[in-house]
Amino acid sequence: MMKMKTIYYLLLFVLGCGLMSCYDDKSTYDTKEIPNVELDLNGVSETQYVAYLGKLHIDIPVKKNGIPDHPDLEYKWEIELSSSAELREVLSNERVLDTIAAMPILASGYTLTLEVTDKASSLKYYSVFSLVVESQFGEGIIVAHSRDGVTSDLSLIMDKDITKGFAGTEKIQYDDIFTSKGEPLEDWIDQVAYTVSGATWSTYQNILWMAGRNGLFRADCRDYSFLETGKIIPFVTETYTSGHFYLAPQTTILVMNNQVYQHLRQNDAIFIKPEVVSDLGGLQSNYVDNRVVAAATGDGTHSSGSSIWYDSRVGRFGRFNGAFSQNKCSLYSSSENDDNFPFDPSAVPGKEAVAGGFMNSSSLVMVLKDKVSGEYSLYTFFTKNQDNTLVNPTPSYLYSVPAAIKDLLDRSVSICFSTVDPIMYVATAREIHAVRLNIDGSLASSLKYTAVAGENITILKFYTQGRYNVNSEDFDSDTESLLTLPLNTKAVMMATQASDSEGYVYLIPQKDPGTGNLDEEKQVKYDGFGKISDITAQGR
Repeated sequence: MMKMKTIYYLLLFVLGCGLMSCYDDKSTYDTKEIPNVELDLNGVSETQYVAYLGKLHIDIPVKKNGIPDHPDLEYKWEIELSSSAELREVLSNERVLDTIAAMPILASGYTLTLEVTDKASSLKYYSVFSLVVESQFGEGIIVAHSRDGVTSDLSLIMDKDITKGFAGTEKIQYDDIFTSKGEPLEDWIDQVAYTVSGATWSTYQNILWMAGRNGLFRADCRDYSFLETGKIIPFVTETYTSGHFYLAPQTTILVMNNQVYQHLRQNDAIFIKPEVVSDLGGLQSNYVDNRVVAAATGDGTHSSGSSIWYDSRVGRFGRFNGAFSQNKCSLYSSSENDDNFPFDPSAVPGKEAVAGGFMNSSSLVMVLKDKVSGEYSLYTFFTKNQDNTLVNPTPSYLYSVPAAIKDLLDRSVSICFSTVDPIMYVATAREIHAVRLNIDGSLASSLKYTAVAGENITILKFYTQGRYNVNSEDFDSDTESLLTLPLNTKAVMMATQASDSEGYVYLIPQKDPGTGNLDEEKQVKYDGFGKISDITAQGR
């Protein structure tokens, strides 16, 4: 079929790879005077594909009487967003369509029309396409940041080291996603957490949780549209003050207003406030100090009981109970204490929670600080026996912190734990130190990294792939899309600030497994962010 279309009749043609329709023309021009207007569709497909929030670029040469871009010609690119509601939007009035595809993802395709108007004759010429909008947001690192200190936005980094199946040679970075969709989030994002909803890995929907200063948000990772945000905690009547999310086996944990909530991922509708189980003395509490929870992140073998927190009001550790008791939590009871325990989890008064996490594939760790002396202690709980059988969190070690490591903790800005080694990473404004928790009850620290001059470290997290962080058992050698990347559990993610308007993200690989050493020469740096409030690995 000939691709160069010339109109000589008082008919309006719809041109689009063989699709032709005619319209009545009301003009009184003599047919011999109709100008020669040509739309060159050579190499232009009837169906156009574009990534959501990606660049939509279509260049159709147009001539009048053989003259390109004739001044008599006007252009209008229009998309039909809803045929039932006759909702249309003008995307551009330029001949070359060059815009961002901010319309919702739609696999069936939108109707996109180029209208060319000859001002001299009032004749109109049309070319019609199907526009398919697909999600190109996938595995990578999500960056929550602000450019004005009031509103927030998200950026997504996709690269060969953090994105399974990445085919390019250079990173893909989607900046300011909410702004690209219309406007930034009218809240400061304190924390972001990736998880999934659905009963099985094949039906999972990728979800991004956000805890703001003024509320909670849940977004679909395909296009970052919000999902029933008002129904996350519908039964809560007290004023919202703060929130934080944690990934635990089978569940997602929310700490809000220093109270703990939970829901099963296969029923990702609302969070439930757990029933509080009394100990033998009748003591009840559901208080989480400083929003700190230690959960068996990524370990699908664990029951929902593998999470603990510190209750400073009563000086005890709290926990979710064992398998399939997702709606019940309790304080450790004095009756549960064992003479072989290194500490009594029901008698830890006068502390405050500093950090918590999952370490060495088998231990929950809580860092507590004495409110009077300022001394630190590390409390660890086994979640597996030596034969790898599961147990409810059981006291395993109590570490006293020597002066040198106390100084590190006093200056710390961020703390994270290796999920595969007995190592705690402590970041100060300028340095990263690795603290090894030895089986003899001692601690040893060493400097592993110094920040670039002019930048201060603000956030440090142990790197695991997003889906691996949810449940490592989802990764099966027969499921290629879920194969692990080489840096999974072998790197740290770091955010730095050169100023409030200039933030950076680093991915720093480990070297010499088991040592906590970091390979500065192989680090990758990503830029273009404002003030970074949190980072997280997003799965696929």
